[in-house]
Amino acid sequence: MGHTPADDGREVFAAVLSEPLDGGDFVLRYAREDDLPSIVDLVDDEMKTRLMLPEVDEALSRLMVLHGGALLIVDAVTDRPLGGLRLFLHGDAVEFGYWLGAEARGRGLATRALQLVAAEVISRLRPSRLELRTTLGNDPSERVAARAGFTRVGLEPPIEYPGGRVAETTLWVLEPAPEAA
Repeated sequence: MGHTPADDGREVFAAVLSEPLDGGDFVLRYAREDDLPSIVDLVDDEMKTRLMLPEVDEALSRLMVLHGGALLIVDAVTDRPLGGLRLFLHGDAVEFGYWLGAEARGRGLATRALQLVAAEVISRLRPSRLELRTTLGNDPSERVAARAGFTRVGLEPPIEYPGGRVAETTLWVLEPAPEAA
């Protein structure tokens, strides 16, 4: 199905997260207004290319992070943003999106953050399944999906965004265990 920057997952997080989730060396928490400059700085050229992102500024970050149902992955000691997660509702399924800044990549943070929030979503919302979509050719994101327990389903129809941007994606699914659903 895919999503747009305007999709709002706040209702998902309200049901899942009333306070930050502790991941040991990271914390998942809601974004704050004072996080915006750090969030913009995390979006490097590699991320823009890999995710086919438009220019990311504080206005877009505000839309996607403060008003779009996002959690930040922050350093547990410094509280500095390292990346983020978003949730989207699709009927009784929940879709995840995730991203990391350059310095946080390659440390397993995205996998661990995804596993942490997925467990909370399954426990509290009892969805029929969890989904995520990786941009075609984004091998690191596909490794995160596989390591987090998601199964590759296959290519999705292209997603057309405003401004003519088209994203080709691969669908990944995690079906909760029967006793968890």
